[in-house]
Amino acid sequence: MSEARLQHPLLALRPVETRTEVRALFSAWHAALAADERFAAVRKHLLPGPSAEAEEVKGGFEWRVTLRPTGLPAGLDFSIRLLDRSASYTPLDRNNQAAFGRDLTDGATYVLRQWYDSKRIGRRPLSAEALAGYDAPPSAELFHPPSHPNPGRGRLYLIVAKLTDPAGAIADQTYAALAGFHRVAGAARQDAL
Repeated sequence: MSEARLQHPLLALRPVETRTEVRALFSAWHAALAADERFAAVRKHLLPGPSAEAEEVKGGFEWRVTLRPTGLPAGLDFSIRLLDRSASYTPLDRNNQAAFGRDLTDGATYVLRQWYDSKRIGRRPLSAEALAGYDAPPSAELFHPPSHPNPGRGRLYLIVAKLTDPAGAIADQTYAALAGFHRVAGAARQDAL
């Protein structure tokens, strides 16, 4: 096991799968980013109020944003989609890039972005060992309760920000996570050539 793997063990998180919670978390993340000058370019797309509402899409509800912070070479898409199965069951659609996850040991909630990205990294999801080899930022896995199916397909998520931290820390973590994502994606692309 590499030293990088030991420095960043995978967090085991439970996905947040209720519309009201996702809306509140998306709004909290928005508020933290809107106050930071590095995210000034996306402020107009992250207006308070209605923008935190889910966009109704066929079979579900979706929250989307593309972050292009100043000083980074490229943006990154975040799309969180809940499937509308019933009034009380809206599971996370793991075919979309982003999610919110909760650590059941301390209640902390995180913004997550899948490492799997066919445009930037390739068609194969990165394993924990591959991420350790790239000295990737901290990552997580999502687990459902035993009573629900777990369609995660072994995909791992970059931890973008801990939403229980202060707003300035959330913006700093988001910026650092995006920079880390692009660094790892660049290295993975080079290895795939």
